[in-house]
Amino acid sequence: MGTTNKKPSESSEKSSIEEKVEVADINERPRICCIDVDQKVVEQLKHLKFNVFSGTLGSKVKVPNSSRGVNHHLLLNFNFPKNLHEYDIIILDLANFETVDYNAEMHIRNDHTGRSALSLLSRYPETIFDPRPLGSSILGKKLKEIGSRGHIIIAFTSVSYDLEYESVKTSDGYPESQGLMKKNIYDFLGNVPLSLSKYGKEMTPYDIREDLKNLLNSYLLNSTYNQTFNHPTKWQNDKQIPDPNFFPLIKNSSGDIVSISEFRGNSYIFYFPQISQKEKFIESFLTKIAPDIMPDIFPDSTTFSWKSKEEYWLPHYKKLLREKRHIEKEYEKNIKLKDAEISKNAKEYSFLHEIITETGDILVKALIKYFKWLGFKKVTNVDERNPNSSVLEEDIQVELNDGILIIECKGIGGTSTDSDCSQIAKIKHRRCKERNRFDVYALYIVNHQRYLPPTSRQNPPFSENQKQDAINDERGLISTWQLFNLYFEIESGILAKEDVRNNLTRFGYLEFRPSNLVFIDEPKEHLKNGKVCIINISDVELKIAEEILVEKNGKFTKTTIQGIQINDKPISSTKTGEFGLQLSNPIKQKSILWKKAIS
Repeated sequence: MGTTNKKPSESSEKSSIEEKVEVADINERPRICCIDVDQKVVEQLKHLKFNVFSGTLGSKVKVPNSSRGVNHHLLLNFNFPKNLHEYDIIILDLANFETVDYNAEMHIRNDHTGRSALSLLSRYPETIFDPRPLGSSILGKKLKEIGSRGHIIIAFTSVSYDLEYESVKTSDGYPESQGLMKKNIYDFLGNVPLSLSKYGKEMTPYDIREDLKNLLNSYLLNSTYNQTFNHPTKWQNDKQIPDPNFFPLIKNSSGDIVSISEFRGNSYIFYFPQISQKEKFIESFLTKIAPDIMPDIFPDSTTFSWKSKEEYWLPHYKKLLREKRHIEKEYEKNIKLKDAEISKNAKEYSFLHEIITETGDILVKALIKYFKWLGFKKVTNVDERNPNSSVLEEDIQVELNDGILIIECKGIGGTSTDSDCSQIAKIKHRRCKERNRFDVYALYIVNHQRYLPPTSRQNPPFSENQKQDAINDERGLISTWQLFNLYFEIESGILAKEDVRNNLTRFGYLEFRPSNLVFIDEPKEHLKNGKVCIINISDVELKIAEEILVEKNGKFTKTTIQGIQINDKPISSTKTGEFGLQLSNPIKQKSILWKKAIS
């Protein structure tokens, strides 16, 4: 609604955080949010090392509406944790509240954006403004954010009552009423089975589980009730029966239900009367009853911790525990060995990441490692060979059987200029003159847009003019991202190192494709997440267990034919027509299928 003054909330929240810091050893779970719960209860829960937040639906405010025509604008003063949806237990005391004097400063927003503001209007003759039903409604919205995660809600009841609130929108200093809205103190939960409001002291538990019945009996003396409930019904076998999701807990001397619980989704809701000695009751309930009802939210429950002592161990437990510890030691040992392998592997192949991330000397050295892996026998770092040379030289020189390959490489934030691409041509002409022969091949390699992930870069990174100029100048162009992908295509057997080495001396923009490919089809229909596709072929023989190639965005991968079907009938081979193809690996839309020609 935008009717909250953040000042008291932030102050209270900070205070709560500071209180938590003082308790050095608390159990992270369950997280407990106490709303208007007596401070003795909160302190007792903290003493038991529970993780506790103390909040409020809001304090009642004494408003000086002293005469007709007097009114005041107020802001809500509730205080809930920002991460209420992460809490496991919410405890509310609907009959516990404080009343504060009106303080104008507490009802002014210190930080406000926008040209209008909402507030709540308290008019004469109202002298006590009660924000709690509206706070309860807001709490209800927060509780819905918990969703289906299991949790427990405990409410100590009060008389059910409604209040009307008038919200006011102020723009340019002029207030405008936004109408009335009615809220109930029980709005924190929808569909509460409320009945008549009654007050009394004589109560007895229903015939319920023994431990809970004994607990209630221990604290009903000097306790009071103020609200009764009905037991909802549901239709079953053409008749209404009591809804089994509701469990009456306590009744008064007239037989009215004064305490009830509800199982809703994965959660339990308990409506208790005003129990005496709440701190002891809550302690017993949360340590003895609740962990048995919802053990998942009590990972550190110690109710039966004595069972873990050796004298109470079950048969075979000692042997199984010893075997478990042995497995854990072996696991830790194997993890360390595998981590060492991963580290060694990362170091050995770091050059592959460096060619698509680095620039300068690091890029040069990484490319030298790459070309040596590719099978070139003599690869030279020219700057290291001639460290004091003032003449512009290539970065890398590769010795070939029929000449040399000179390489200029750059790592840049954008894409290459025409001069970047053509610089290697000048060096090529000089090397030809020095050697007095035309056996010099030139290659420009770029790690372009190196601050972006390679798949997000402009690929290929060369303009059509740059490609044509490279053909005219008899030099090659390639990106490090191409080299990175070539590594895996070579390792998987799609390309041969020798073919890649030979292609590096070609002119223009270099592309690498497997040779002797036969086109199968570009499937238009994909099923079973891409592991089945529909193809239409003409005079292309395919058979089960045959390995084929998949091209996507210029990259090739292998897959194997696992099944062929026509009209839902399996066949072992095919040559012409429309068929379903089951593949060992899923393929994506717009993938092209190839097979290698039989030489």
